[in-house]
Order: sequence, then structure tokens, then C-alpha cells
Amino acid sequence: MTTPTAKLRKVSQALKNLKINGWTIRGDDPTNETEFLARFHKVVSVDENNNATTSNDPSKFGVTWSQIKTEMDKLG
Repeated sequence: MTTPTAKLRKVSQALKNLKINGWTIRGDDPTNETEFLARFHKVVSVDENNNATTSNDPSKFGVTWSQIKTEMDKLG
């Protein structure tokens, strides 16, 4: 198992601070809005077997890159 990078931990902490739950980032850490939109997936449903369905539709995210970046900047 690899250790998450500091930036991913910062993204994760920013999302936690913004009360965004049920998400995954696929691939490398996002460093800008384009990467965020390509890599962020939000859990939109869970079936009776506890399998999650995710969406890469920004209208389902509940957060924008701008909000995340602002929160990350606060973290230093």
C-alpha cells in the first residue's frame, strides 16, 4: 500500500471540512479544475449489496474546485 501524497491529504481534508462525503478521486491528485472534473467521482447511490454507484457529473458533486482550492489554501 502506498502513502497518499500531501496534496491528496489536503484535498481530502478540504472535502471533509466542506462536509462532502461519499467520493473518490481516480488517478493522480488534482491540481486544477480540469483535473478535478476528470478525476472526482461522487457516490450517488448504494444498492442492497452495498455496492456504490458513482457519478462524474459536476452537478452531483455538491462542491466546486474553487471551493476546494479555497479550503486547501486555508490549510497551508
